[in-house]
Amino acid sequence: MILLEMIILINNKNKIIMKLKQLLEGYAWERNSDGSLPTLADSTAKHEANLNEVGFEPDSAVVSAFNEVVKSYRTVTKGMDDDQAYKVSQQLAEFFT
Repeated sequence: MILLEMIILINNKNKIIMKLKQLLEGYAWERNSDGSLPTLADSTAKHEANLNEVGFEPDSAVVSAFNEVVKSYRTVTKGMDDDQAYKVSQQLAEFFT
């Protein structure tokens, strides 16, 4: 029984070490060919190219409705302090989720 528990512990330790090794060997960002990190402009351009490649077009009705919500939120919270405006934004977030 003890031998089985030791084998399980060793096996689990190896799995953890393997996962950590994969994380350490990986990288968070794709680097440029010279090893530098991409700039925000580079990332934005790549994202726009991906959207164009997919053919993404926002639904005009959704965009219009969202703009109306934002406009109404700004009108309603105009005279409020930050805490009150935050509470309204939280209520909106709860309503839409």
